[in-house]
Amino acid sequence: MKMLLSVYCSGSIAKGAGDEKKICWTRTEKEQVRKAAHPHDVVFLNPDDPIVDPGNVLGQFGRDMYQVMVADAVIVDARERRGLGIGVELAAAVAMGTPVIVVAPRNSKYRLDELHYRGVTVTDYVHPHVASLATHVVESFHDAGRYLARAVTEKKKPARLPQWLDSAITEYRDNVLPHDQPMLAARKRLALAK
Repeated sequence: MKMLLSVYCSGSIAKGAGDEKKICWTRTEKEQVRKAAHPHDVVFLNPDDPIVDPGNVLGQFGRDMYQVMVADAVIVDARERRGLGIGVELAAAVAMGTPVIVVAPRNSKYRLDELHYRGVTVTDYVHPHVASLATHVVESFHDAGRYLARAVTEKKKPARLPQWLDSAITEYRDNVLPHDQPMLAARKRLALAK
């Protein structure tokens, strides 16, 4: 049965001139996910869409958390070292019951065939935070697309959102969402209720 699936694109956002060398989500990665998820259709929720009110930092944080909450799955681009935001998105997704697919190729920052660490050698190493929070750790965006439909069946509704998530999502929903055209279009396409 063909489904319409939504994915939150977790990974670095190019914030300025110093970020040109960062590996970020592009059309290429999205197309790999989309093709591998066939026959399902995929809507991508992008944290790098234009910001409606840059001065509303709680609302900006709430936008990311809202997208993580409504997504069928979060796909994390872990091809290279990532920052604080991605860690928060991982933890928030788990708290919200949203499946997390981490793209961490072999012998990259978060996944190594062999690691010499604290006086021991670890084989088939996956960073502890990734291993503990990810629903699936995969080699490529193509593999992430293949796991996407399965991950959707693993989504769980949380009993209650933690206060730090609830206040940010409420701020976004009440004060930013009404003017957030990319997200309003995604909500319409996904037939999401407010």
